[in-house]
Amino acid sequence: MSKIAIVTDSTSSLSADELKAMGNAFMVHFEVQLNGKFYHEGIDISDEQFYRELATSKDFPTTAPPSIQEMFDFYDSVVAKGYDEIISIHITSGITGFCNNLVAALPEYKNANVHVVDSFLSIQPMAYLTKYASKLANDGASADEILDKVDSQKRTIGEYFVVDDLKNLVHGGRLTNAAAFTGGLLRIKPVLTMMNEEHEIVATDKIRTMKRALHFIEDEFETVRQKTDYPLRIFLTGTNNLDAMEKWQEHMSEKYPDLVVETGQIGPVIGAHLGTNAFVLGWSEEVLENK
Repeated sequence: MSKIAIVTDSTSSLSADELKAMGNAFMVHFEVQLNGKFYHEGIDISDEQFYRELATSKDFPTTAPPSIQEMFDFYDSVVAKGYDEIISIHITSGITGFCNNLVAALPEYKNANVHVVDSFLSIQPMAYLTKYASKLANDGASADEILDKVDSQKRTIGEYFVVDDLKNLVHGGRLTNAAAFTGGLLRIKPVLTMMNEEHEIVATDKIRTMKRALHFIEDEFETVRQKTDYPLRIFLTGTNNLDAMEKWQEHMSEKYPDLVVETGQIGPVIGAHLGTNAFVLGWSEEVLENK
C-alpha cells in the first residue's frame, strides 16, 4: 500500500500547528516582493509586517510561486520522509499558471507518483480541502479515492468578496472584467467572485458602502444555503482586519447557530492582490464536522 502525503502551498494560510496536527501534510511557500525585498510567505515575513509595510509602500507588491525545480526538490524532501505518493493541492489556475505549469512538468518527475489538484480557490477553502485530503489519507483511503472525494468536495465551494478598492487587482491584472468596473474606482465597494467556469476573479456588482456590500454577499450566501441539501461550513477571512472578522463571525454565528463559522486572515501573497481591508465570505460542504 502506498504511503500518501498531502502537499499544499502557503496561500492556504495553514499554520505550522495545523500542519503538524495533520501529520502527513507539507507546505511550499510562495514569494512576495515588497519595497525591493523578497520574502517567503509564512517564513520570513509575518502578516502584520507585510500589511504595515504595504501601507507606506510607493510601489505595488509582486508575487511568485516556487519554480518547477523547487517543487521537484520539495517533493524529494517529502519522499525522503517515506512517502511514495503525493497529492498536491494548490491555488486556482484562474489567477496563476502555477498549477498548469506543474501538471505539464510532472512527467519529468520520477521519484513519486504526484497528483496535482487545482483547488479552484485559495485561503480557507483550500486549507479545508487539504485537511479533508489529509484525513482521508490518514484513514487509509487510496489516492484515487481521495482524488474523487476532493474533486466532489471542491465543487461545493463558493465565495464572494469585497475589496476597499480595485487598485491592486487591476494593477496585477487579476481582475478579468476590469474595464467595466474601474470607472468611479474610489466611490464604490466592488463585489467579486470566482464562481465561473474559468475560476477567474470577476466583479459582479458596484455597491456604495462596505456595510451594504457585506449585507449583499450575506444575502447571496443565504440564497445558496436555501438551495443546498447538505450542511455548509462558512469561512470568513480578510486582510489586516482581524477585529472586524471576529465581529462578523459573532454576527454570522448568531444568524446560523447550526453551522461552523471559521475566521482567518489572508497572508501576503493573496493580500498583495486584494489590498488591505478586504472581506471574504466563503463556504463549502461540511465534511469534517466541528474539526
